[in-house]
Amino acid sequence: MGGAGMTPPLVKVEDLHVTFQTPLGVVRAVRGISLDIAEGEILGVVGESGCGKSVAFRSLVGLTPPSALVEGSLFFEGKTMRFDGELRAEASMIYQNPGAALNPVFTIGQQLELVAGTNDRAELAELLDQVGLPEPDRSLDAYPHEFSGGMRQRAVIAFALAQSPKLLIADEPTTALDVTTQAQILDLLLEIRDRTALTVVLVSHDLEVIRRVCDRIAVLYAGNVVEVGAASAILQEPQHPYTRALLASTPRPENLGRKLASIPGMVPDGREPIVGCSFAPRCPQAVDECRVEGPEHRSVESSITPGVSHTAACVLVGGSP
Repeated sequence: MGGAGMTPPLVKVEDLHVTFQTPLGVVRAVRGISLDIAEGEILGVVGESGCGKSVAFRSLVGLTPPSALVEGSLFFEGKTMRFDGELRAEASMIYQNPGAALNPVFTIGQQLELVAGTNDRAELAELLDQVGLPEPDRSLDAYPHEFSGGMRQRAVIAFALAQSPKLLIADEPTTALDVTTQAQILDLLLEIRDRTALTVVLVSHDLEVIRRVCDRIAVLYAGNVVEVGAASAILQEPQHPYTRALLASTPRPENLGRKLASIPGMVPDGREPIVGCSFAPRCPQAVDECRVEGPEHRSVESSITPGVSHTAACVLVGGSP
């Protein structure tokens, strides 16, 4: 499941498993994710709640709780990395609730000073200016409660960029924002990527958010990647039944007045073993083979992005494993 082109990926994840010991038993939140992330791209990661999106990418930067067991291989610029937070020297993270990420008793400037490692007021104001905060010098003296939700999210993005990371993981960064502010934050991420060649992973359950900014998409289901490819190909020619179901259940302006489709059933319980295809119990196209053997990723030749890697883990998809 490589990135677009032959250039070595910035980040390579192989066979990532994340499990939790709980009073109710072992929960398998991530079940063998393998994924390449190309330098300078915006990779969208989508799937329903409970599919392992946030857990997978938090584990890369060592932000899983002590109860988590993280196994697999992680490479950054070809170098082997540990899952203990070693990647944090090269990566930053934006969280979905900017209010919770900011300390209410310190000013924005005081908090940014700690993150950036400098008390140079001009440099700190420049960081706020880069993310579009109005009157950045005055904003340094403001407290989080004096900012709107969009302004708080811009401040959090400034914090994430303060140490010039090469990788930015944005975990549902627009969930708590209104539609207009959401669009502004997404445009800001695009502008930052284009200006700095930053690599961005955008985790979201919202396909419209992904549609707006992403170069490639990885679709997660039950703790694994079921389809990955160029955003335009996946959005216009989805190959995996789960991807098609997600798209069919997403509100679109052209579907105004029509009944919105839904996906029957639930994401598999992380405590239960999975035999065969994890989506088979909910898939209207499932055949006997789907319930017996876990499918390998098969290559897809897209008419929209010919020659660009596109794979889906489904026995109904043509092409070689």
